[in-house]
Amino acid sequence: MLATYQTRIDDRTPYPYFDAMGEYFGRLERKLFVDHYIRGAPVNELKKRYIKEYRITARQFNSLHNSLSGKIESIREIQKYQEHDLLGRIGSTEKAIKEKEEKRDKIIKSLKKLQPRTEKWQKKIDRLKKIKFFLHQKKRRLRNLRQRLENLRKDMARGCVRICFGTRKLFKAQHNLEANGFKDHQEWLTAWRKARSSSFFILGSKDETCGNQTCTYFWDNTLRIRVANKFTKQFGRYIELTGIVFPYGQEHLDKARTVRRIVKGRKECTAAISYRFLRRGDSWYVHATTELEASPLRTSRWNGAVGIDLNDGFLRVGDIDRFGNPLNEFEIPVPMRDRSKNQVKAALGEAVKKAVLYTKERGKPIAIEDLDFVKKKQALRESGTKRARMLSGLTYRQFRMMVESCTLREGVELLKPEGKNVDPFATSVIGQLKFMARYGMSSHGSAACVIARRGLGFKLEKAAKSSVLELPERKRTSRRNYWLRVSNRLKRTHFSDRVALLYADRF
Repeated sequence: MLATYQTRIDDRTPYPYFDAMGEYFGRLERKLFVDHYIRGAPVNELKKRYIKEYRITARQFNSLHNSLSGKIESIREIQKYQEHDLLGRIGSTEKAIKEKEEKRDKIIKSLKKLQPRTEKWQKKIDRLKKIKFFLHQKKRRLRNLRQRLENLRKDMARGCVRICFGTRKLFKAQHNLEANGFKDHQEWLTAWRKARSSSFFILGSKDETCGNQTCTYFWDNTLRIRVANKFTKQFGRYIELTGIVFPYGQEHLDKARTVRRIVKGRKECTAAISYRFLRRGDSWYVHATTELEASPLRTSRWNGAVGIDLNDGFLRVGDIDRFGNPLNEFEIPVPMRDRSKNQVKAALGEAVKKAVLYTKERGKPIAIEDLDFVKKKQALRESGTKRARMLSGLTYRQFRMMVESCTLREGVELLKPEGKNVDPFATSVIGQLKFMARYGMSSHGSAACVIARRGLGFKLEKAAKSSVLELPERKRTSRRNYWLRVSNRLKRTHFSDRVALLYADRF
């Protein structure tokens, strides 16, 4: 797994070179995009021409190509996601239209039986108008979605990649200068050029000195940067930055630049280190990316397991022993409402770290659900306001990545039965009916214990017995089918009746 660590460059002496290199790197990146991805010129021919014509080293060209290819591959992956997302949005919109058309037809039939101009007739007419307006807007949206899907598929078939260097948001700001905080077009143009020259990338390799020959991070914390040939007369051959320390991840970078072995007289480091220099505001930052080696495992399944249940606004942690019996549960708040993405990310990261450290102290592995909110988020427009707000705040993908990174770093095993995270099927229902009353747990805590049990490989729990709830009769079907029927029954009858669920467990 790759990990990136950053630090600010306080010494402003090399800032002029960073500004010049950022502008030059951005210009060459755009030229390479046109030459290779638009005109189709081979990379090998372009490499020879760029080294000679633009006076850069072979390694600097590789950095240029690697940075650009990463952006292109990212956009192509986004295209696949957008296609899947548009298909889901089209499906949910068509379903909403069909449901409203059925309601419209029923109202029209009922109107024929009513006397015109009466109070009841007028209410039906008002409702019919709202439905017709709803259908008109939804059909407009459906047409737009289908057009977007058609255009996207044409781009994918041609291999066309649309990229705006400097962001589309800033590019469109020139059409409405005052609303975007610009006095005139010249001020926008300055910001536009600054955005397009705000970074440059230096690719590393583990068979080079300290993992990177162009940007070398020596053991005395000196960062030596090889100047592009175009700027050697102005800035010299090298630029050296002293006292460069990374507040987080310094130990991983030290380990990466350690010499592992010597092959044919060349020192091979543990891992490559790639650097990206990025300007934010008036300061330059350096981001170091290296491969993070997994720490030795400090957990054992013989101690039990810990499950994490992700919810809107908090994490619920459930602790079980090796026999699957619940031992403990607790809640970790994660404020998500009325916060920016960075604030939510920071809060979620702190909560995940607390949960992982808890499992590390007890020597137990950890389990999380294999959730997928993509389909549900595709139908946000057709959901209620409360449900839409909750789904939009849940960032499972980010949560999963944080858990994987933190467990890898802390030496905690992440349980993955059959190579995947835990199946989320009916965890809440099973937890409520099987463990909530018996152990005096909360509904989310009991669900977290079910997640931990599945992580350890326990089979699906036996069907529930209840003298309070009217649950379906047990037939000779699989436990999964029965729990599915129980879940559907509870959603219809006792979805919010927590008191009845507390007395549902009778054995």
